[in-house]
Amino acid sequence: MALIVQLSVSRRKWKRLAVTSGVTNGHANPSKIGAPRYIKMVISCAALYLCVIAFNLGKATEQMNSKHSYSKRGGRARQQRIVIGNDVIGIPKVLILVITLMVVLIAIGTQIGVWFRRKMENSQIRTTSRKGDSIDVIIVGCGPKSVGWFHLMQFLDMQNVCVRAVVEPFYLDEKKCPYPPKSFVDLVIMLDDMGVKCVTHLGQLKQFQQPTLCVIAGRTCDNPEFFREAISRGASHIYLETPGASTLDQLRDMQALATTRAVEVYMGYQRLCAPYISKAMSLSRSVPRSHVFFCHNETYTKEELGAVFDRRPEGMIHSMAAQELAILVTQLGVKVDEIEGLKVNTNCIFSERQTVRTDDENQQRTDYSRVAFKITTKNRRSTSVMADRCGGLGCFAVVKSHTGKEIQRFQSHDDRQIVLLRSEMRENHDLSQSFIIHRDEYLELKRRVIISILGNQTRKRYPGLASIQDAIEVMILADYLKIRIDAVLKVKDS
Repeated sequence: MALIVQLSVSRRKWKRLAVTSGVTNGHANPSKIGAPRYIKMVISCAALYLCVIAFNLGKATEQMNSKHSYSKRGGRARQQRIVIGNDVIGIPKVLILVITLMVVLIAIGTQIGVWFRRKMENSQIRTTSRKGDSIDVIIVGCGPKSVGWFHLMQFLDMQNVCVRAVVEPFYLDEKKCPYPPKSFVDLVIMLDDMGVKCVTHLGQLKQFQQPTLCVIAGRTCDNPEFFREAISRGASHIYLETPGASTLDQLRDMQALATTRAVEVYMGYQRLCAPYISKAMSLSRSVPRSHVFFCHNETYTKEELGAVFDRRPEGMIHSMAAQELAILVTQLGVKVDEIEGLKVNTNCIFSERQTVRTDDENQQRTDYSRVAFKITTKNRRSTSVMADRCGGLGCFAVVKSHTGKEIQRFQSHDDRQIVLLRSEMRENHDLSQSFIIHRDEYLELKRRVIISILGNQTRKRYPGLASIQDAIEVMILADYLKIRIDAVLKVKDS
């Protein structure tokens, strides 16, 4: 019966299982889990054996009809028995055999139905792909709680998208990770049931024949190599997680390669798709000489800063605050050579640079736990940014007049949404809190990318999308800011 339940669950049920199973203390190896074809062989053998027994029930039925059910000889009742071949069995055992046969036949029928449905879906996907109505997607980097994992879950729910493969170089490698977390094993089983390949590197996949979007979501230091491999396999489009590379030179080399191969690159600046940002920018354009203040908060505690610094070695300016820097570059036209003044708020309430111990071999890293600065350009346009790792749940943008008077404040979430988010974060420990908080922004960004790929034949960029050239300008600005901020902000040991 457990087999029937396993075979009949829907794809969406499998997906929820993979998302909610979490990282537990139990471990398993995907390569050591029995493949579905072995289960089919066992079922087939059992069915064949029971069919042989069922074939002989004709003789048993004739004997049952020729005799009475009970005999009263000697004043005792004698239970009728059935002869099958040379064996004598009772009626209860026959009923058990018949019920077992029915269960096995139902399981086989369910498996055939699942197989047939999968074939039909794959056929439909291939048909729509040829018509240009869908895009193949490859996820590169998909560890538990990672942004690649989160991207995968959202892409699986999207229309006009066919997830073809998942590339995970660490958790799928038995040498690097002999005992992956149970949540990852469940994910591999779910993807295998859906016909999605799971491989350790892009070279294991065949050359892409259909238009393919490769989502590069590995470690920042590994992404340039993944980028080159994706293009060599024939990727037509790339979704590159920010900052894209560790250095500016790497990013420029990636841009040159993409330009040479005519590959469209979309950067993962999801904050460009946030409704509150759009509203703030729309208002600021209607107010002469307006000033916009962006506040970006995260929900980490002080005790978690070591792990955060270790996971994002590129630093806050190049990762967390880069979302706001992308707004400055793409929406306000801020570039380094246009900056006239930079003022850092050195008050410890607004800016703090810390050295903390990490979880990785007790090493130390130095980064900002929070930072605030104001940029003034040569055209007298000013804007401010504050980023705080421990600032709380909500983000906001404030539009001010040139005299500093607040005109309107735009919140990322209202009070009702904040209550719901807090409740969900308490219950869901299997996803990073930032993904839960900003999932609508992530989903909207992916939606715009798919629309841009499928519905735009002129190659005109859909609003709210950043190119790799934008990412280069963001990194130039981030490098400039980090040097200037480090020069005035002292390091605080923790």
